[in-house]
Parts: sequence; structure tokens; C-alpha cells
Amino acid sequence: MRYHSARVVLGACLLAAASAAQAAASPTSNLDLATATNGANSAFGAASAAGTLGGPRVSLNRPAWLDSAQEPQDDGRYTMGQIFAEHHGEFMNLRQRYDPQVELRARAIPNGRIKDEPGSFDMLGYDFDAEIPALISTESYLIFGAYYGGRRYLTSSAFGTAGNGSLGGVGDETLINTGVKLGFGVFLDSNVLFEMQTNPGIWSDMDDTLHHEDFDFPSSAQFTFRTFDRFFFKLGARYNQVYEEAPWLPIVGFSWEIVEGFRFDLLAPESVEISFWPNPSTGFMLGGFVTGAEYHVHTSEAINQRANVRVQEAIAYFGIVQRMTDNFSLQARAGIVVAGDYTLTTGQAGFNEAEGMLDQTFYADVTMGINF
Repeated sequence: MRYHSARVVLGACLLAAASAAQAAASPTSNLDLATATNGANSAFGAASAAGTLGGPRVSLNRPAWLDSAQEPQDDGRYTMGQIFAEHHGEFMNLRQRYDPQVELRARAIPNGRIKDEPGSFDMLGYDFDAEIPALISTESYLIFGAYYGGRRYLTSSAFGTAGNGSLGGVGDETLINTGVKLGFGVFLDSNVLFEMQTNPGIWSDMDDTLHHEDFDFPSSAQFTFRTFDRFFFKLGARYNQVYEEAPWLPIVGFSWEIVEGFRFDLLAPESVEISFWPNPSTGFMLGGFVTGAEYHVHTSEAINQRANVRVQEAIAYFGIVQRMTDNFSLQARAGIVVAGDYTLTTGQAGFNEAEGMLDQTFYADVTMGINF
């Protein structure tokens, strides 16, 4: 069962986070602990006057959560955030492209079809995702966050009717995933970062009392090695339900800023992207990603019939991101669902599932990003 195996990952993440916090939080002689919290917040907050939208910069794609040029306090002492930024700011700026702390996204797949199945569907998606880091030492941080996602399927009358007779087809349905994010990161040395995260939550249609099958714990653990000045190699493992036959898979990839403003990011088996930043506030992207999940659906509480449904899409896209200010950005992507695999059912006993590969169709999303 996915619930029992993934529960082990949650426990391991929490134990590892506690151990890392104790190991890395050694006292610093010139660190003013009374002001450490304010320093941590500023280090993980928006860029200052020396941030991305003007003035000196480390990279055109920097995420605006660190400013490595902070000055000490009037008495010459540094806060925790300033020390972290001085030692690891460039690493954190270059290891990935700009990624907002909070994202609000709307997405759409119109006229979706499953091969050899009658009818079609329109999918309207909406997502909230937040990851807020908090420094716990000059070498480590915790990650707190939350997520909420919805997939609203509007189906034609014929969709899912094959072989179902009086049971009808797959009607309109809304699939929900929601939960929290817990993780940590610790620098093992100046060029090696280890991160672990678990995202326990609910994956369900919410039409009945929740059961243990409605819960899951997508999790990951990853090392990031800075092997050259602007080249970062990534290695780890992850658990999720994107691939039905392979919930546990290794993570292998790299991030490379080939020249200033032009980078290549690969994180197999789920994403690849080339991005070009002609100026610090504007980026153009060409890439692809695979997304998907398993949800538990119910008929009604009185009947108590249940089943699992699966959705997966492989999407190729072109996009643009525009940073309006240091704290606010907009991103838009458009592309094609080039492949995918669906298994949809109502949960009724004896229902013949609508399953198979997806036909190619259009995809689009719009994202508002916020940094603190």
C-alpha cells in the first residue's frame, strides 16, 4: 500500500531534520542571536536595492531570496542571515532558475480524449503552492509550506460509456490534492547541499468520509553538488504517483548557466527546460514536464463503493516569466499534451474504467508568483 510505505519516508524526514538542525546549529562568536530572526527573514525575503531588478547581481535568474552584499550592523556584528548569504548566497542563486516562494496557478486542457474511448473532457486546474524557508543556523534551514490543487473535469455525455450500459459514463468530477510541506536543507560543505522534503496530504474527490487510501506522502531527498562555477549536479531519490509502475525512482539531473542569462535545467525523470534571460526581470522558457497523481474516488457514503483513478500528462511548452517587482511575478506557458495515461472510473462496482493513452491536445497555464 502506498500509505504504509510512504509513512516510513515521513518519519525518516522528520528524524533527519532534527539531527541536521542539531548538527549544524553550532554557535557563532560574532552572531547577535537577538537579531538572528530578523536576519533570517531578510535573507530569505525579497532582494534589496542590490537585487535582481537593478544594481549589482550574481545571476540574471537569481531567485530574490538572498542578498550576498549585505552590510554588518553598526556594531560590526553580522546576523545569521547575513552570514548564510555571504557563505552560500551565490550557490543558492545559481542552483536553479527563479522560483517564487508562493505560486497561484490556473491551467487548462481543452478537448482531451483517451484513445479508443468515446467522448471527451475539458480539464480546468487550479493550484496554490507555498514553500517558505527559515534559517536555523548559518549552514542549514527548514522548509514549511502548504499546497492545494484541483482538477475539474467537465465531460461529454458519451465519455466513459463504453461497456457500461445502464451504469452510464464518467460524469463531471473534481479531484483534490491538499496538504503541507515539511523539509530541511543543510550544507555539508561549501559546495554540497543536502535537502529532504515530505508533502503529506489528501488525494481524493472528497465525496465521502476519508479512508487511509485517500492519504499519501510524496517525498524526496537530493544532493546538489557544485562541480564548476556555474554547473550543479543533482542526485537523489523521490516517491510520488506520477508513474504508475514506478512510484520510487532515482533523481538525476543538473543545472548549468552556460553563459550569463542562458541556462539549462534537467531533473529526470520529470522535467527539462532551457531558459533565456535577456534582462534580469524577463525570461523565456522552452521545456517539458511530466505530471500526474493517483486519487481515491467514492460513490456515496451510503453505498460506500470506492476505487482509484490515475491521471498523467507529458507536456511540452513555451513560456515567459516577467518579474514586475522583486516581490511579484507573472508566468504564462502554452504547449501541447504530447502523451499521457488515464484511468478514470466512478467508483461503482462493475464499472468499466475509461483507460488508455491520451490523444495530443492543447495545454496552457498562467501563474502569479509572490516572494517575501
